[in-house]
Amino acid sequence: MIKIPYGISDFQSLRLEKYFYQDRTSYIEVLEKWSSKYLVFLRPRRFGKSLFISVLHHYYGLEYKQEFQQIFGDLYIGKKPTENANAYLVLRLDFSRIDTATHESTYQGFLSNVLYSASIFLGAYRQFYTGEQKHIIENGKSPEEIIKSIFRFTNQNQVPHKIYVLIDEYDHFANELLSFDMDRFKADVSRNGFVRKFYESLKTATGEGIIDRIFITGVSPITLDSLTSGFNICDNISLNPLFHDMMGFTHIETVGLLNLTDVQTGKSAFIAADLAEWYNGYRFSRRSKAALFNPDMILYFLKEYNIDQTYPEEMMDVNIVSDYSKIRRIFKIGGNENEKFGLLEELVNVGYIDFSLTRLYNVDAVFTQDDFLSLLFYMGLLTLQESNSSDWRFKIPNYVIKKLYFEYFAALFLENTQFASSMRPITRAIDALVNEGNPDLFFKVVELVLKENDSNRNALRYGEEHLQTLMAALLFPYKAFRIHSEYEIDRGYADIFLERIPGRNIKYEIVLELKYVKKAAKNTLAKVITDAETQLNGYMTGERFSRPDARGFYVVFFGGAVYKWGESIKK
Repeated sequence: MIKIPYGISDFQSLRLEKYFYQDRTSYIEVLEKWSSKYLVFLRPRRFGKSLFISVLHHYYGLEYKQEFQQIFGDLYIGKKPTENANAYLVLRLDFSRIDTATHESTYQGFLSNVLYSASIFLGAYRQFYTGEQKHIIENGKSPEEIIKSIFRFTNQNQVPHKIYVLIDEYDHFANELLSFDMDRFKADVSRNGFVRKFYESLKTATGEGIIDRIFITGVSPITLDSLTSGFNICDNISLNPLFHDMMGFTHIETVGLLNLTDVQTGKSAFIAADLAEWYNGYRFSRRSKAALFNPDMILYFLKEYNIDQTYPEEMMDVNIVSDYSKIRRIFKIGGNENEKFGLLEELVNVGYIDFSLTRLYNVDAVFTQDDFLSLLFYMGLLTLQESNSSDWRFKIPNYVIKKLYFEYFAALFLENTQFASSMRPITRAIDALVNEGNPDLFFKVVELVLKENDSNRNALRYGEEHLQTLMAALLFPYKAFRIHSEYEIDRGYADIFLERIPGRNIKYEIVLELKYVKKAAKNTLAKVITDAETQLNGYMTGERFSRPDARGFYVVFFGGAVYKWGESIKK
C-alpha cells in the first residue's frame, strides 16, 4: 500500500519517507522558459501551493545540492535538470500565520515571519555572511530594514549566487484584514503601509540584480493592486492555460492513485465517479477543457478509506471546513449581505451565474457584485463553466462547496430562531423522514423557521423561490445522504432528492416536491395540490424511484404554513 501524503508540505520529508507524489516537476522547466521572472500564482486553499513552494526551494536551494539525486533522481526534472538546479540562495517567506486582531499584532506577526525567514536564510548560507552582519540583520527594527540588510550585505560581500524569493500565502493575513477592517487594511497594506514598503524593497533588489527570480502564491488578487503600486513587475499566471494543471489532480491521475491504494479490485471507477461529484470540477482557464480535483480532498478521502475500506463518516475534510469557516465574513466585504444572498440563491437554484471576472481589484473603488463573485471564484467557491460573448459563466464546482453554501444559508435562516443554539430537533425530524418515512416533523420545522423569521422581520424574505433553498439548507448538515436540487428524471426535475451515501445506514431515499401558494392566490390551492400529486407520481413510477426503499412526498405551503402534504402512489 502506498503512503498517502495527507497534510505533508515538506518535499524532502515526503520524498525521503517514500510518500506518494504526483510528479509536477516538469513545470520547473516550463516556469524557467516563461518570459517573466517574477510570478504570482493563485489557487484556492488546500490546493498544494505550499508543497510546490517546497519543491522549488529544494530544487533551487544551494543547500540541497548534495541531496539532489536522492530527492529528484526518479522525477522528470531529476532526469532533465536545468542549469539553475541548486544555483540560488533561496529566501522563503510565509505570511499565513499572522494574528490580525490589532494593528500591533498584525505588524509584529509580519515582522516575526520576516525575521524567522531571515534567520533560516542566514543559517543555510552562513558562509556568505559575517557574524556581525547576521547580528545587524536579525536586529532590524522593521520588515523593510531586515530585508534591505540581507540584500545590502549580499551585494557588498559579492556573493557568487543570486537570490530566488519564494513567498507562500502572500495575501492570507491581508484578506482577513480586508474582511473586517477596511481602514486598517488600507493603512497597513496599501498607501505607505509596512507591507507595501516591504515589497518595494524586493523590487529595488531585482533592479540591482540581487534578486533574480520571485514566485508568489496566494488565493486571490484582491490585495495585489495594493502591492503592485510599489511592486509593479509581477506577472499573474493564474489564468494561463499553460499552468492550469500545475496544482491539483486530473481525473486520470485520480483514477491512477485509486489503483495504487487498497481500493478493492473493480471499485476504482465507481469510487472515482463518486469522488468527482464531491471533489472535482475546478477550472481556472477558458482554454482548459478538463477540470481538476482538489488534491487535499482526495488525499483526505483515501487516508480515511484505507482504514477499513469504507467511506469517511465526514466526506468533507474538517480542515477544509476550517479554512472556509470565515465565509460569511468574506460575504460582508463591501456591505449589502442581503444583496449577496440573492446572488447566491440565484446561483444554487439556476445552477450558474454570469459575470465579468475581476483581474485586479481597486480597494479604493466601490466593491461591486462582479468583484464579490470574482472573489468566490478565486477562493474556489465558484468555477469557470464556459465563456460567453461578454461575460464568463460560472458554477459551483462540486458537492463539498455546494454544502458550504447551504450551511451558510442555514446559518442565516436559523440565526433568529429557536434552532440557533441547537440543531437537535431538526436532526430528529430528518431521522423520522429518512428512517420512518414520516415527513411531518420536518415540514413543521420548516414552517417554524418561516414563521420566526417573519416575526423577527428578517430582511430575508420568503416565498416560493426561497422554499427550496430553505429546505435544502436545513437538510445539508445531515451526513448520511447527498442532496440534489432539481434532480433530472425522465419526466421532469424533482425539487429535492436525498440520495444515500454508500455504506450509510438510512432506510429510505427521499424525493420531495415543493409548492408555495401566496395568501392572495387561495383559489389556486386545489389545482396546485393536483399538480404536485401528478408530478410526484410521475417521478416515483419511473425506473429510478420505483424501488421500495425510495419514498416520495409533496408538500404545499399556503403563506408561511403547511397546508397539505402527501405521499406518492406507486403502481
